[in-house]
Amino acid sequence: MKRNLLLIIGVFIGVLVILLMGNVITVAEKLGEICHTPYAEYAFYALVLVLAFIFVLVPIIKVHTAPEFPALGKGDDTDDLKKLQSFAKRLASNCGYIEDETQRSRHQADLRAEIVSCADNVESLKAMIDREVQLRFDGNEEMGISGINSKMKEWAKSVFIITSVSQNNLVDTTVVLVMNYRQVEDLVLATGFRPTRAQMFRIYANILTTTLVSYCTSEVLSDLAGEVTLTGALSNLKIPGIVTESAVQGAVNSLLTLRIGYVTKTFLMEGPDALAGRKRREVSIKAFKDAFKAIPGVLAGTATSMGKGLMNLFKGKKSEPAAEQS
Repeated sequence: MKRNLLLIIGVFIGVLVILLMGNVITVAEKLGEICHTPYAEYAFYALVLVLAFIFVLVPIIKVHTAPEFPALGKGDDTDDLKKLQSFAKRLASNCGYIEDETQRSRHQADLRAEIVSCADNVESLKAMIDREVQLRFDGNEEMGISGINSKMKEWAKSVFIITSVSQNNLVDTTVVLVMNYRQVEDLVLATGFRPTRAQMFRIYANILTTTLVSYCTSEVLSDLAGEVTLTGALSNLKIPGIVTESAVQGAVNSLLTLRIGYVTKTFLMEGPDALAGRKRREVSIKAFKDAFKAIPGVLAGTATSMGKGLMNLFKGKKSEPAAEQS
């Protein structure tokens, strides 16, 4: 099974690299022809490498330098006092999800004080751990903390908007690849821990698969654009500047982005057991179900936000002449 998985992933990576490199070479050659110098090509290749390092390799490095989420995770029903104390101390020492340094220091001090006060009480330690882990997943508006649930939806919205507006297969593919790597980085930093190495391998494989699916979807929709009018749930989606076919492409990319987010979340919540036996398949199915449930809200929220933004823009333009006349 593992050998087949590695083979499939290898094929996906090979196809994806060929597709991306083919487009990069095409753009570089056209740039060289326009500028009438081969140095323009070399500069473009260097720029691509720099951007790949910043937006792909750096997120991967940040993720892998984060500590692994302990086996004692959310929902673990252990009564081992030493394990509970160790996990609580790791939580207290890893609060990077709080951006404000003063607030972070205060929160860490409160956690450490609570650990000391309930050091010999199993139930109190469990309650403290559950509350802290829940804070990292759900966030807290009063504390200005965005949980990973809201972060996933924000990344899905961003992917939908960019890939709907771009109407360019290369841009869509690159955006899906980069933003999903950044999403995983964001979710890991928001919890302060990362999934296991095996789980990270599967997440990256999912990202590559998602990128390939995005490219294929773009190609199919481009071929159908002049022949078939796509209808369905998105046919009534009215977003200025976005045609229905592009909205379908953006929705597919957004759905796949949500799926990767939910897979990452499950790995963080379930720990190493998420890859055991049938659990692996259950994780994949549940991630798709959760993504399908969340996508209508993401699309509706995106349409509303863009509509309000355009209305405010036009109101601002109308108010300018009035101010000048006065």
